[in-house]
Amino acid sequence: MITLYLIFPALCALMLVCDIFILTHPQLSVKKYLVFFLSFSVPFFIQYYLSLSPMLLLSLAVNSILLVKFTGKLYSFFYVPLGYIINCISINLIGFVFNILWDISDKDINADKFLIAIFTICTIALSCPVLYLVRRFMQKYLIQTLEKMSKKLLAFIASTLLLCAFMLFTMASFFDTLEITHREFFLMFSSLILYFLFTMCMLLIVLHTTRKSYEARKKVEYLENLNEYTRNLEMVYNNLRSFKHDYINIMASLAAYIDEKKYDELETFFYEHILPMQKNLTQKNEALNNLLNINILELKSILYTKLLLAVNQDIEVNVDIPDEIDSVHMDPVDLTRMLGIYLDNAIEACLETEHPILNLHLGKMNQAVVFIISNTFIDKGLSVAQMHKKDVTTKGEGHGIGLHNVSEILNRYDNIYHETLIKENLFIQQVQIS
Repeated sequence: MITLYLIFPALCALMLVCDIFILTHPQLSVKKYLVFFLSFSVPFFIQYYLSLSPMLLLSLAVNSILLVKFTGKLYSFFYVPLGYIINCISINLIGFVFNILWDISDKDINADKFLIAIFTICTIALSCPVLYLVRRFMQKYLIQTLEKMSKKLLAFIASTLLLCAFMLFTMASFFDTLEITHREFFLMFSSLILYFLFTMCMLLIVLHTTRKSYEARKKVEYLENLNEYTRNLEMVYNNLRSFKHDYINIMASLAAYIDEKKYDELETFFYEHILPMQKNLTQKNEALNNLLNINILELKSILYTKLLLAVNQDIEVNVDIPDEIDSVHMDPVDLTRMLGIYLDNAIEACLETEHPILNLHLGKMNQAVVFIISNTFIDKGLSVAQMHKKDVTTKGEGHGIGLHNVSEILNRYDNIYHETLIKENLFIQQVQIS
């Protein structure tokens, strides 16, 4: 009997470790799989030895949290309870087949070490292909939706899966020590399947609704960016028309000063009116011309909108985009939100300085796209780590969520490296998207 107490938890732990191996991509290190094996084995031994059913729920929850820590992905919390559910369905399907063919009950299986080992091997063999298909399905249809979900909705899905796993265990274990007929076994197995399908249907409806909501929001933001870009082009066109209209008057004014030989007044007029106008127009044209290398409408729109805003507030704007930018491996909505927050913060910060300067570099490095935004600023004593915390700000009430929101966006991506620096009196944001 003692041997069963040791074998059963170890085999259950082995099944769940195999589940994690199949569902997790890329795979974890061998040491982490050993950690999971021990982390499953101990509570399962306590559960089996003391008949404490709640230990299952605790074990699944703890190991799910551990998997989130190892992978850095919140949605990986679902993998452990989902794997257990697939195992539970698989082992009861195999048990039903054994019951039909050889009249073997759960009571017989749980009392025989050899049968337990056979059932474990069969369960792993059946579950692994199913879990592989589940992983492929999630990667193709669900991962992007899960990455955009709020923590509250993720917590609801996680709780539902944990409850489903516990309920399936409770329903199946009720017959562990009973001799039941083929019909009763079929009814029990059918109940497990129906409960599982009901739970999955409910979760898929939630995921589908969330996905549609996200796509609708994405389209709205795309149209808003397009409208903003169109308004900016119209403004540039009106500025050019205004400049052409004023050109004759400017030339006439210059001619009048020259004809009357009022050279001192001419010098004053030139430096106070003509030169500032030329600098402003040149800076706007430089910003617009540099953006011609960007072939992504959402990216071009947000950059042009913010850079034109900066130029109109007498900020010295320097734009460097030496490469053609055709694609960025980041969701357009997240990209525009990130750059919008960074550029808004940069404009606000540099306006507080005596000589406001905003620099933007956008280029390629190997296969990655690199954004570098730097600006002059006044150091108010906040560290870089503090600036990224929620509600930490020097701007007053209602601020302090911008950089925190950007951090949450960037944490959802594996292919993005971000660094915040303070160097040579410049506040610098560097983002590399591979």
